[in-house]
Amino acid sequence: GQLEEAEQAALKGGKKVIAKLEQRIHDLEAELDGEQHRYQEANKNVAKSDRRVRELQFQVDEDKKNYERLQDLVDKLQSKIKTQKKQLEDAVSFFFKYLI
Repeated sequence: GQLEEAEQAALKGGKKVIAKLEQRIHDLEAELDGEQHRYQEANKNVAKSDRRVRELQFQVDEDKKNYERLQDLVDKLQSKIKTQKKQLEDAVSFFFKYLI
């Protein structure tokens, strides 16, 4: 009778609630999968960026070493020019002093 109908209604309502909850679980699992995928992509991008930063830092260090080597070479050449200029001036001075 009525008790059976009430039980059936409760059972039907319970099944609806369970179906809704199962759907919600399914939706949340799908959302979680999406988030995990985005997280993995972000992680890959961070690793790629880190690698690029290391490459650029290495390049900067190499450029700095090359600059320092070139600066050293320029300093040596300027010193050599200064010495040769002095020798030339001394020779000219000697020439005018003793030969004219």
